[in-house]
Amino acid sequence: MAAMVRRGPDDSGHYEDTQIALGHRRLSVIDLSQAGHQPMSRAEGRLWIVYNGEVYNFAALRRDLERRGHRFASRTDTEVILALYEEKGVECFALLKGMFALAIWDRRGPGPLLVMARDHFGIKPLLYSSTPEGIVFASDMAGIIASGRVALSVDRVALLQYLMHGHVVQPRTIFAEVQMVPAAHVLTVRPGEKPQLRRYWSLDYDRCASLGQGLDTQEQATHVRALLEQAARSQMVSDVPLGAFLSGGVDSSAVVALMGRASGSAIHTYSVGFPEERSEYDESEDAERSARYLGTVHQAVKVSGRQAAEVLPAIAADLGQPSVDGMNMHFVSRAARTGVTVALAGIGGDELFAGYGSFANLSRHASLPGRIRRAAMRARWSAVRWLGRSTEMTDQWESLWARQSFAAAYMGHHMVRNPEEAWRLAGCPELDVAAVFAYAAADEPGIPDAVSRVSLLESSLYMQSQLLRDADAASMAHSLEVRVPLLDVDLAEFAFGLPGAAKIGGSTDGTEIGGKKVLLRAVKDLIPEWTWRKPKRGFMMPFGEWLRGPLRPLVEDVLNDTGFRSRGWIDPSEANREWQMLLRDPTVNWSRVWTIMMLGLWEQNLLRRVESLRVA
Repeated sequence: MAAMVRRGPDDSGHYEDTQIALGHRRLSVIDLSQAGHQPMSRAEGRLWIVYNGEVYNFAALRRDLERRGHRFASRTDTEVILALYEEKGVECFALLKGMFALAIWDRRGPGPLLVMARDHFGIKPLLYSSTPEGIVFASDMAGIIASGRVALSVDRVALLQYLMHGHVVQPRTIFAEVQMVPAAHVLTVRPGEKPQLRRYWSLDYDRCASLGQGLDTQEQATHVRALLEQAARSQMVSDVPLGAFLSGGVDSSAVVALMGRASGSAIHTYSVGFPEERSEYDESEDAERSARYLGTVHQAVKVSGRQAAEVLPAIAADLGQPSVDGMNMHFVSRAARTGVTVALAGIGGDELFAGYGSFANLSRHASLPGRIRRAAMRARWSAVRWLGRSTEMTDQWESLWARQSFAAAYMGHHMVRNPEEAWRLAGCPELDVAAVFAYAAADEPGIPDAVSRVSLLESSLYMQSQLLRDADAASMAHSLEVRVPLLDVDLAEFAFGLPGAAKIGGSTDGTEIGGKKVLLRAVKDLIPEWTWRKPKRGFMMPFGEWLRGPLRPLVEDVLNDTGFRSRGWIDPSEANREWQMLLRDPTVNWSRVWTIMMLGLWEQNLLRRVESLRVA
């Protein structure tokens, strides 16, 4: 509990019996009174819950429960979840609309039962480890580590995924003995028995496609707008100050505009910018311009390379495991926490409404004959073959292209370095190579719409394992709750089921707009024109310039650190080769060196510190 104090600085509590210990740190958002204290119990002490998150439809669920005779002692969603579980058991989780990670200790039956569940998209994290002494679980890696019951051996498969993609792909974590409960899953454990994992919800294409069947383009946009308005209203329920992140793009501008309409007052907004660097990196002017248009109370966070160098070691520790992401969320969360406790963000718009270039590229890929796709694969690997390397890693990757070329092509869009390069950088370890690519099974070849197929991959892989995980870790390090209205379940299901033509290409007035066509139609009257007329670009930070400048001492310290090198995770000659490449050529992808640096900073500032404390 002490290790997770920043996740919940407002209150704490614990419950213990002969078979379980439950601890809770509370960030008070709804019903700030002691009535919301956790662990919370019902059924005369035979049901206990610890829970992190917000369920936005809890008021409607409560009214239904009251009509069926349930009584409540608080105004919290926590008590509603427990009452719903009391009545429906594990079937209740599919009825919750929001973000949650929870554990319920059920002592009503002939034998006690531990139930753990995670929300539909994995917005809130839930980690666990099955040890000889029992199950250890927590909301973040700091809590797992602090238990002292889990071996901290690095998972070499996870490490290779990190070097390939800049993040570990869930349900793996960086540690071999720690896993994530997958999104939309329930994990049940009876003492002395093997844990049982089951899915309670999925983005089922046939069901989702039926939601918009028969609607023309305007009707689709009208329905999206109604769902957006409902999501914004429901996610603004709070007994503490609430604001939003504003980048100046379509997604965040739409969220802020809808919040303003729902509240009838000025919204507090926050953005990150880099005034010392080239203009293409600095979105603060776009954000401030949008803030003026939307009438918000805006704060722009100006970040310099020197400031980044000062905080990166702490960021690496706060993230819990190495990641290429998290810095922008660190700075904007730190600023937002000075004024609000809850912030809404635009995460999910690109994944559900086809905002990335991968959607158009992979749609074209899917339309090509198989022989052409295989030829493209061989061309992609010609350099490796020319060098005379034919390794198990290369063979497995080529086999994946041949069997599931769509999934492999998608993975190629999210690679820091190709599998062969990652394998060499990791010192050519002996491992289960097939396990590295196991996440390709998230693809569903039976989905007839290529855009929806990409959306499923983006949502279940990149968004969950990097965007949402890092956003939670970086924001909760500042005791800030981040909500994501574009991942409202009703909105997500409707958007996912719309045909690709509703999202990609075309225009609303003769102007080519690329992705998010239906979303733009839905919110065009709310947001400034420049948010969608400017070319699409991802959130950019001047990492390359910083690595060659103010961050250079950090990189060289990592590369020369004998403690880090002695781990054997990275081949020093390969790491130095990539560093020299970046120093010589500014066009080299900065993320290659960034992943090495963040891995070293994580080792120095989290793992090494924890190991020294355990020895002491």
